[in-house]
Amino acid sequence: MTGLCGALRELRAGDVVVYRDVRDDSLDATACDATLTDSLTRALPHARTVRALTVPRVVTTRGSREELAARFDADVVDMEGAHVARALRARQIPFAMLRVVSDDASRDLPPLEDAIGAGGVRPLRVAAAFVRRPVAALAFVRGVRRALRALRETMRAFSAA
Repeated sequence: MTGLCGALRELRAGDVVVYRDVRDDSLDATACDATLTDSLTRALPHARTVRALTVPRVVTTRGSREELAARFDADVVDMEGAHVARALRARQIPFAMLRVVSDDASRDLPPLEDAIGAGGVRPLRVAAAFVRRPVAALAFVRGVRRALRALRETMRAFSAA
């Protein structure tokens, strides 16, 4: 599984990470397949192995990120990893998760909590959040673009290996 995630600790936009495990607020971590994870980290020596947390909405403030990192001992956050991991584990399908950080923990994001979630993306709410915090919006967009470039390059490198 590939995609983007947010940093809860010192990672930066564009950093490549491989999940060791992923959890949600139930505190039950689902471990990724060790063989697949090791293969990814060997093929991508610049990738960091991390612990991940899945939450229902975008985490937009530094304070919230710090709190989640401490409470769940997690390095990154996403919105679907734990659900996918549990479904794959229940079907006994080995899996690994490769992600790229789209936003770091050093700054607040635009107020996107109600704009992006399980129901999808709400474009008007995204636009309103960007208008309310244009500097944060610009930094967020730059981070996402950097992350998407890194993901594309990583997938090319991985497929060539």
